[in-house]
Amino acid sequence: MPIITVGPLEDLPTNRCVEIGDGWAVVIRLGDTAYAYRNECLHQASPLSGGLVKDGIVTCPLHFWRYQVETGTKCGSPELGLEQYPIRIEDGIVSVDLPTPPPIGSWREMMLEHAAGWNRPDEG
Repeated sequence: MPIITVGPLEDLPTNRCVEIGDGWAVVIRLGDTAYAYRNECLHQASPLSGGLVKDGIVTCPLHFWRYQVETGTKCGSPELGLEQYPIRIEDGIVSVDLPTPPPIGSWREMMLEHAAGWNRPDEG
C-alpha cells in the first residue's frame, strides 16, 4: 500500500471532501480527525470529490447520496458503505494508506467489464 501524505490536518477544509492519490481517494476532516474513502459514490460510481460535508454527513455532489463520515455507511441503508482506507495523524500531519490501484485497462476492456455486470430487464 502506498502511503500518501496529505498535509496538516488544520489545512483540510471541514465542509467538503478533498481528492488525493491522483483521484483514487478522498479525505474528509471531521473535527480533530480525518477519514479516507475511495473516491466513488455507491450510486453509479460517480466521484465523491467536492462533496459537501455538514453535521457529520457527506453528500455526493452528483446525485446527492449521503454517507456518515465516521463510518462511511449510507444514510438510511446501513448495509451499504464506502470503501474506507487507514489514516494516520502524527504531529498534526495526515497520511493515508491507499491500496495499489488496479492496472488501467483499455477502454474496450472497461466497457466489457461494465456490460458483464449490467442487468437489463427482459424484453418481451
